[in-house]
Amino acid sequence: MARHLSSLLDSEQDRIAFAWASALSRMRPSAYVYRPLEELRRLGRAYLAELVAYLDSDDPSRLREFVHREAALRFSMGFGAVEVVQGFVVFRDITQELCAQLVPDREDQLVLSRSLTEATDFTVVEFVTFFNHLSEERTAAQQKEMQDLQRALVDEAVQDEVTDFFTGRYFDEHLAVEVKRAARYHRAFSLVLVDIDDFAGLRDRYGTVGADATLRSVADALRALTRDVDIKARTDDEAEFCIAMPETALEPATAVAERLRLAIGKLPVPQDAPVADWRSLQASVGVGSHPDHGSTARELLQSVRQARDQARMLGGDMVLRAEISAHPGVKLP
Repeated sequence: MARHLSSLLDSEQDRIAFAWASALSRMRPSAYVYRPLEELRRLGRAYLAELVAYLDSDDPSRLREFVHREAALRFSMGFGAVEVVQGFVVFRDITQELCAQLVPDREDQLVLSRSLTEATDFTVVEFVTFFNHLSEERTAAQQKEMQDLQRALVDEAVQDEVTDFFTGRYFDEHLAVEVKRAARYHRAFSLVLVDIDDFAGLRDRYGTVGADATLRSVADALRALTRDVDIKARTDDEAEFCIAMPETALEPATAVAERLRLAIGKLPVPQDAPVADWRSLQASVGVGSHPDHGSTARELLQSVRQARDQARMLGGDMVLRAEISAHPGVKLP
């Protein structure tokens, strides 16, 4: 009986193609305005040929592959599943009508019609399933792209791309939280600020690549000589590093600051120069603690920066403590 269906390829291909195109474009007519008639014929003939092969062999693999290809094509064109399924249904109806004309025997008509309906149902189920799979894949890809973008924006907001330290904006927020925690629980808290001396001249001499390499080497030294719980940041000032040290009083914080200064002084600039060309780095370092040098995060940071500025004015390469605040607040026991 499939041969009767096959004969439709020659006798009614234009009618089938137009019916298929009409069904597909019913809700989206502009999509087919410039589509060649031969492509519409191809679409109708190709589907009908796959139906014939399916009815002859009862092997769904070829028809499934065809449906998956067409689903991917329609999906890429922006069609919805309902639009294309409508085309399959109209296609089934018109081929059944033609089967009634070509198959005289009523019983044969019913058998062929039932087979055609089952084949179309199989097509619709396969199409909708695969179309939904493509939609879910696209949604997942879009969600991942959005998550990656959000993660990149977050990383950019809180992480310095050169040193992998936190940014100054994040550090300011963290410092405010730590100072409030120290005040509430009467815990020691100190702040160390390290600034590379004459960094502008270093950048002029060795360029951006050399300057960034120097920043990374300094960051490595700070990371190696401080605890994991110490929050380290590179602020908006080009060569300024801040280290928040919870549970740390002024004396041990000053000792750490001196070790950092000495370690930075052993770093060569530029990094890949022969030993004879090395020029050691120097750093001006300010140290302060809460609440003696500031009862708020802003006051503490300002006091430590003033100490750093004074160290720089005295020639750099030294550690200075901040001056006692005029309103230190509650003293630590």
